This record gives sequence, structure tokens and C-alpha cells, in this order.
Amino acid sequence: MIITTSQKASPTIKKESLELANSLGLSYVERHKKPISELFLVDNPIAVVSNKKLTIHFNEEQEHSFHLSMAQLRILRLERNEEDHLVRAIETLTHESSKHISIVDCTLGIGSDSIVIAYAFPNANITGLEASYPIWLSTWFGFRNYEHDNDVVTEALRRIEAIHCDFESYLSDLPDKSMDILYFDPMFEVPIEESPQFKPLRGHTFEGTIKRNVIEEAKRVSRLGFIIKERPFSSVFKDFPPTKWVGGKYSRIGYGVYRNEELQ
Repeated sequence: MIITTSQKASPTIKKESLELANSLGLSYVERHKKPISELFLVDNPIAVVSNKKLTIHFNEEQEHSFHLSMAQLRILRLERNEEDHLVRAIETLTHESSKHISIVDCTLGIGSDSIVIAYAFPNANITGLEASYPIWLSTWFGFRNYEHDNDVVTEALRRIEAIHCDFESYLSDLPDKSMDILYFDPMFEVPIEESPQFKPLRGHTFEGTIKRNVIEEAKRVSRLGFIIKERPFSSVFKDFPPTKWVGGKYSRIGYGVYRNEELQ
């Protein structure tokens, strides 16, 4: 993977891009007004930096840059005191400790869920894990540089620590009961009609699955419990029934809540 700049980048942007590449151990390539098509080497993605924005070009047809996606609408609903199912799922585990909890989003992706969590729990310590390096880089850069019209949302972004790692490796290195809550949003077993924001990522995501070993690790690592987002009839909920279900009456997806104190 290489880092370059937009064709009309200022000397400051070029300097910042070089420093970014060096800090990440990536190669920096001068753009020299070349089209993106001339910079591709085999299947290596290209990160293009412009003013406070980083765009990942997976190939000549697929590109992705950080945006709030559905988190924007969900935050607006929270501002109107409307319910968010993920927030409610977390609240079923936290009770009075919700202001000072540690939460690991094991499937960070484009960051929408972590953004909502950070906004709803401003004092929580939130870590997001993403196994796909290009997607992690885009989200990590967005958390650090994106500026929202609402300063509270910008502050929420800055509080999220994004780590490039798959959740199985990360969890295996954690001590027992070292995190309060874990959250998993794996690829659905039965896909729902693809959302527009995910189309540019097709073929470049890490499709981790929730198996028994993951469930056991989640029980070991989490102090309060963990949450899995899936469709109601998914095999994970049949094989590992949650202690509580959170979701709308007619929702195609929902949140299985696993309270450690209620698990066998």
C-alpha cells in the first residue's frame, strides 16, 4: 500500500502525507499530476491525502473515504431523545456504571457503531478493532481529522482508539475481566440488501465469524458481558441463546445481549 496526495496538494499537505507514511511504515509516492491509474501496483490499494481527508482507492472503480454514514441519523435521533437499539443494549449491561466503562467494538469497519457509542457514553473508554488495513486506515484517519459541525460529535470521534487487529488475536492477549463490554457486528449469515456505503468495500472486508471459541473468549475477557448484532434467526443465536434480545418488533436485525452473571 502506498500514500500519495491529490494532484493539487499544497507543500504542507505533501509534508504531512510523507510524515504519515513514515509513521505507518508505508511508502510515500509523489503524485506529479499523474492519474491514479498510473500508480497502481498489482492489487495494492492507494491512500490519497487531501485537506483533512484520506481516500482509499482499492482499484480504478472502488474508492472509499471516511464519513459518518448512518451514525449521523442515529445521533440526530438521540438528540431528539429517541431510542437507539445498540445504546439500549449497552445500557442493559451497564446500569449505573455506564459513565465509566470500557467498550471494545470488535468489528469497527467504517466506525458508525463506535461513533454512536462514543456520543451516547461520553466518559466511556472505547476501542475499535479492524482487521482490514485499508478500512482501518480510513477510519483511523477520519477519527483523528474529521470535523463535524457539532463539536460534541467531533469530540466523540477523537475519543475512539482504532486498532488494526483481528478480534480473535486481540482478545486472546487480554487478561480475564479486563474489559467491561465487548461488541460484535460480524457479516450477516443471510445478507440483507447491500447498503450504498458498503458497496465500495465489497471484496475488501474481513469476514470474521462468531464461533464457540469467540464466545468463550468474550465471556472470559468481559466483566459485564457482550453484545452480538445479527438477524433474529441466525445460527449464533440458536447455538448460543442471549440472555436478552434488543430490537424493534419488526426489525430485520437486532442485538443479542449476554450478561455474564446470567450465563452458565
